[in-house]
Amino acid sequence: MPAEVEFRLLGPLEVRVEGTSHRLGGPRQERLLAALLLNPDRLVTMDVLIDVLWEENPPDTARRQLHNAINLLRRGLDSAHSLLFTERHGYGIRTSGAFLDVALFEQGVDDARRQARQGERPLAIRTLSAALDLWRGPALAGLTGQAVENAAARLNEQRLAARETLIGLRLAESEGADLIPELTALVAENPLRESLRHKLILALYRAGRQSEALAAYEETRVLLAAELGIDPGPDLRTLHSQILRNELEAAAPQPEAPPSGDTLPYEIADFVGRAKELERLLDPVGGTNAPTVVITSIDGMPGVGKTALAVRAAHLLAERYPDGRLFVDLHGHTPGRRPLDPAAALDLLLRSIRIPPELVPHDLVSRAARWRSELAHKRFLVVLDNAENDAQVRPLLAGTAGSSVLITSRRRLTALEGATSLSLDVLTDPEARELFRRIAGYERTEGFADEVGRVVRLCGFLPLAIRIAASRFRHRPAWTPAYLVRRLSDERHRLAELSAGDRSVMAAFTVSYRHLGPAHQRAFRLLGLHPGPDFDEYGLAALMDVPVAEATDVLEDLLDVHLLVQHDAGRFHFHDLLAQYARMRAEQEEPEQERQAARRRLDEYVLNLGLACERLIDSGRQTSGVAAAPTSALPDLSTPEDVKAVIAAEHRTIEAVTAGAGPRACRLAAVLGPLLLGQGYADEALSCYGHGIEAARAAGHREDEALLCRSLGLAYINRGRFRDALRTFGEGLAIEEARGNAHGAARMLANMGIAHIRLGEYADALSHLLRASPAIERTGTLRDRAALLGNLGVVYTYCGRYEEAADCHLSALELNSTLGNRAVEVNGLMNLGWAYTRAGRLEEAMDHLQRALTLGDQVGAKEDVGRAMFLLADCLRRLGRHEPALEQARGALIAARAMGSQDIEGHALLVLGLIHHDMGELNLAEECLTRTLTLAGSTGQSFKQVTALDGLGKVAASRGHREVALTHWRDALEIADRLGLPVVDELKRQIAEA
Repeated sequence: MPAEVEFRLLGPLEVRVEGTSHRLGGPRQERLLAALLLNPDRLVTMDVLIDVLWEENPPDTARRQLHNAINLLRRGLDSAHSLLFTERHGYGIRTSGAFLDVALFEQGVDDARRQARQGERPLAIRTLSAALDLWRGPALAGLTGQAVENAAARLNEQRLAARETLIGLRLAESEGADLIPELTALVAENPLRESLRHKLILALYRAGRQSEALAAYEETRVLLAAELGIDPGPDLRTLHSQILRNELEAAAPQPEAPPSGDTLPYEIADFVGRAKELERLLDPVGGTNAPTVVITSIDGMPGVGKTALAVRAAHLLAERYPDGRLFVDLHGHTPGRRPLDPAAALDLLLRSIRIPPELVPHDLVSRAARWRSELAHKRFLVVLDNAENDAQVRPLLAGTAGSSVLITSRRRLTALEGATSLSLDVLTDPEARELFRRIAGYERTEGFADEVGRVVRLCGFLPLAIRIAASRFRHRPAWTPAYLVRRLSDERHRLAELSAGDRSVMAAFTVSYRHLGPAHQRAFRLLGLHPGPDFDEYGLAALMDVPVAEATDVLEDLLDVHLLVQHDAGRFHFHDLLAQYARMRAEQEEPEQERQAARRRLDEYVLNLGLACERLIDSGRQTSGVAAAPTSALPDLSTPEDVKAVIAAEHRTIEAVTAGAGPRACRLAAVLGPLLLGQGYADEALSCYGHGIEAARAAGHREDEALLCRSLGLAYINRGRFRDALRTFGEGLAIEEARGNAHGAARMLANMGIAHIRLGEYADALSHLLRASPAIERTGTLRDRAALLGNLGVVYTYCGRYEEAADCHLSALELNSTLGNRAVEVNGLMNLGWAYTRAGRLEEAMDHLQRALTLGDQVGAKEDVGRAMFLLADCLRRLGRHEPALEQARGALIAARAMGSQDIEGHALLVLGLIHHDMGELNLAEECLTRTLTLAGSTGQSFKQVTALDGLGKVAASRGHREVALTHWRDALEIADRLGLPVVDELKRQIAEA
């Protein structure tokens, strides 16, 4: 066993071996280890472990997968793998001598209770405190699955019981005031737990806060009656009577009041998260020893929790500022209230530090001077909440070192001299879930992790929205989490749902909206019509029909008041709830005619952007019949890299614009679909083509429908959906033949040839390409002829006719050179390199493939770059240069998965398998080839199955498994013979010699 092994379950699962944290391979291995550690030194049956991993839906291969998961777990445990043991019916883990925090915690609790029974309360307190210190958060945090979550709930309940026991011991030692913050938080988390409320009331009384103790009892009585229809239990009623009759021990003396004011609001018991932000606010550099007054401005969108954070930080900082802790609401964005005048704010501040009203100066300048004089050489903490702007705040600032000012505002206070700003974002997912559950109640949300996650996502992780949703849920006992999800899922009524009492998300947004000038309000409304997930100044300029410079200024202004968010330079977006609010405002205030005109301007801008990109990177392409109206300015586009960056930024907007363009979707899809496809955004291209075809059919535009059928078929090829491609090309062919368009029909036939190539159906591919050839030679463009020659070259390469293939590719390259079309030239270089590889001309092949890679990167031809990488990998493999071959093949695999191209992924895995075989890494080779075989089966690419089976046969032969090798080779031969592949003779030779 290793010198030191630590298993930690009291928090996120963690394994440390000799002081180093170890990753276990994934969630399945983590759940598996958790199940074993919850039953230490005992056998856990396979059936139990299968239930842990798959619950009610285990796969047929569950036992084999469980065995694989155990092997991966052994690998993750590294030198501690020997702790795992296997028996006939299951698995287990030995923990003797290892650190297991659950066991130590449970032992500590038992010891503490024994010590308490023996009258050793101080020792019991120390023992139980040490046991609770083992916890790092909720047990098994982050792990899912019913069995694990049930175990975690049990452990968390044990923790709560231990904390309650510890508090009871400390109360028995006459403690009181120090326990109140912890008890307040625990009661907020467990509002119906009478024993905790009993201890809180007692602690309040012990601290000399009798009136608050009685108020806490009354709150408990009302809550129990409303929620459960019962009265407090006998222990609570007895405590209440003792407090009323003053029968408990004497109250502890209260500390002396601070020499000056303390007007901080109460600290919110359900405050959650914000650890990094609090760390910044509590940084000693920003404290009482700073050479100047410390000013920190917290800004953020409405409802993001600025005030809650400022108050939390102020309470934590309170001890550093003995002269006073002051809070004033400046009402900069309060519904129905005018912002507080600086003179009025100074009057409040001066009187809060006990300056008699008759001594408060009359005018603003004199009040500001008196304020600075009072704070000089003292330590005050001042919270200026809800500031409207810099001008409102500036007179309220202290003038000398020693004091600190916390400011909250919806606006970035960029002109406030010497201030440090902290922009507050929405909560993280775990923080948002915890806030909802803390308010809604843990008992009613236990076991509903998915629903709680959906609720906080629908609230946009905005604290105000989560608080309102949780509060409504808490006060409606008949609601379930799933029911709340359904109510919030209706986007048109979501904002109305997020309203409770005097709190409303919509009201918070409305105040910010009304602070905007008319032009900014119009921009806000029109941005609500933008269908994409984000936008830039060019998109807004099109919507508003204004110069780009004006749109840029407007976006920056909306960002400064936190009505927009910016995560990438130059790209802006709404918070989800603000987007709905902006759309609502547009529908209410913008006439229908203006809304349609704005969307039309945006559509034309996107179309012109696509045409500009097409002219730059695909100059030989002709999008027939597509023209755009004059539009607003376009981004600078001078290189293929510019195009790549624009499409990367706008691909989701292009899809969304096309989806909502109605009749204009036809033109948009025709131009932008090929751009999206060429840049690796196949899913978005498919969506655009679908909307375009729907628009063409609705309008009866058969020519446009045929054009889009051809484009959609090519997109299907990109996604590995070859039968769908053939069906779509067939529909397009029927349209073109009915129209009597021989040229269009020939292009459909040529594209059908491509689909047959990808399926390994080379005879059918050659037949379709040759049928297309006469019409393309007669009426086709240079680009059409080059494409036909290139595809014929591919078929000839697959059929072993390498000289003919090279002639076709050279002719195609010459035509593309005439066109000056660098994007299509990439494909020609790649295909010629591949033909040379198969012909054994490896140095020439490598040169062409490297040129294809370089040029493809320059023009952003992602699909061709992916293909060139696996072809170069195969060429390098044949040259015996295995390390660079591995690098290229792995790069192709990563690129394929990023694009979602199963075709390229299969090729990359196939080449990786062959490289690993050549390197003697037979297990890795087998894994890659097996995955290739599975993938080829799902895409119907039988020719890949032949190569994968051949490779698996060679792996088996290398292991000395003759019968296995023969089985693979015979299966490969059967498919190759049916397809007429040139590898048939080689397979027969291998079988004969085996």
